[in-house]
Amino acid sequence: MLLSEQENGKTKIYVAFTSSGTQDAAKIYPKYHPEAKIMKNEEILQAVKEKCKNIEFIVSKSRYQRKIIRNIKKQKKDLSGILFFGTPTEDLTSIGLPIVAVHPLWGQWEYPFFSASKEAKVVKTVLPVIPDKDKNFYLSRIEDIAEKIRLIQAISKMKGLRVLVITDMPILGFYEPETFQVPLRKKEREKYERQYLKNLEETFGTVLVPIPQKELFEGIEKIDQEEAEKVAQNWINEAEGIKGTNHFQIVRSAKLYLTMKQLMEKYNTPAITTEGYCNFQPAGEGCGILSGYPEGIPSQGLPSTQLLSENIVATSETLIDSLVTQQFGLFFADKAGFNGDFMVDPTSGTITIGHCEADPDPYGNDQKAPYIIRNLPHWEENKGGACVQVNLPIGEKVTVAKISMHDKKICVFTGETIDGEDYFKHWDDIICRTKLMIKTNASAIAENIDGKAFGNHRVAFYGDLREQFRDLAKLIGFEFIETDKKRNQNIN
Repeated sequence: MLLSEQENGKTKIYVAFTSSGTQDAAKIYPKYHPEAKIMKNEEILQAVKEKCKNIEFIVSKSRYQRKIIRNIKKQKKDLSGILFFGTPTEDLTSIGLPIVAVHPLWGQWEYPFFSASKEAKVVKTVLPVIPDKDKNFYLSRIEDIAEKIRLIQAISKMKGLRVLVITDMPILGFYEPETFQVPLRKKEREKYERQYLKNLEETFGTVLVPIPQKELFEGIEKIDQEEAEKVAQNWINEAEGIKGTNHFQIVRSAKLYLTMKQLMEKYNTPAITTEGYCNFQPAGEGCGILSGYPEGIPSQGLPSTQLLSENIVATSETLIDSLVTQQFGLFFADKAGFNGDFMVDPTSGTITIGHCEADPDPYGNDQKAPYIIRNLPHWEENKGGACVQVNLPIGEKVTVAKISMHDKKICVFTGETIDGEDYFKHWDDIICRTKLMIKTNASAIAENIDGKAFGNHRVAFYGDLREQFRDLAKLIGFEFIETDKKRNQNIN
């Protein structure tokens, strides 16, 4: 797997303690209870370090904010973020680095910790210097700090990340922004893309590398037949069955997979997206007219599924917002999630997400869900390459999210996966091959939908990641929207 420049190195976190860790504000306690444990700063930091891999902690030698701020400003270009034990001042937050602020309970007076810096890129938590009576609860506090630092690490990994975008359209591709997000008029589209790329650069430093689809076709034509046969046979051996497609079409998608890998290597891009299903595109070069490919690009369903299983984000349909969301999920939760079209049914209280590719390991723990190799639902059988029906687990909590780079927003809701067959007969054969039905507050989601900002796709992650996305929004200065809450509940 290719790595971004940031991922090859370590994330650097500047650490500052503004109290000694020995109860400056309550010195009578150790007098009465000399046997009681009071955490030293060094012990706290060591406990955090043990939960954070590939992170370098640079510890301030001073406890005075003026000196701390001066040192941070000198090192700013090399730093990814700040771990600050105390109340961050405006001078500190104005530096612009994301901050994890920790109140050392019983070591400092709290006010104005929670009332300060509400609009800044700061996430806050509490860690008592006298450990909780419940040891596991205290350890959960340490984990909370580490988790917030890992979010900064994920932001750091986005810097220098290069994404290969294979399209003959403008750089954001055909599918999003959709016409209800921005009119098809050239000036509006160009304005949208300028703002989008500006936000992407300023927020993450992520680079999009566009190439024409012709390169994809030419690469497919050069792929060794025997090598493609081996890839196809591996897929067939792993699958629980084949329906509506055949060996020839599976090999076509295997050639696409191998070509995508080669192009990623050529352009040094650890993530990739293609137009994927070009029958939705306007006719043009690279979409069904090149010699030897009258059907256009083979389905990206199986190639994307394979790449996702290799921890490579390969979002189909040039869906850059979805790709950014999935890449974040991979960086901070070790799972890229399931991206798909988004359908709301308030009457049944369900949401359905569907596409024709999915990571068969939704938990990120090497426990693959069963899958069937199929034809695309809008193609005749035995044409168009091959895609995949992953039977994702039911009865599990999921978090559905989407980052809008253009509008600087993140939307989130949670729910429980359920069996679509309980609601509709022949569920597996309704439109998208891989589908996830989720029981949730669909009426609130219908009320809060912002298609203009988020388009028609969402990303589902197994597990409860609501707070992580809330913290992420804070750390990058984006608006956080909980779409499963009624408007009068949706207080940021």
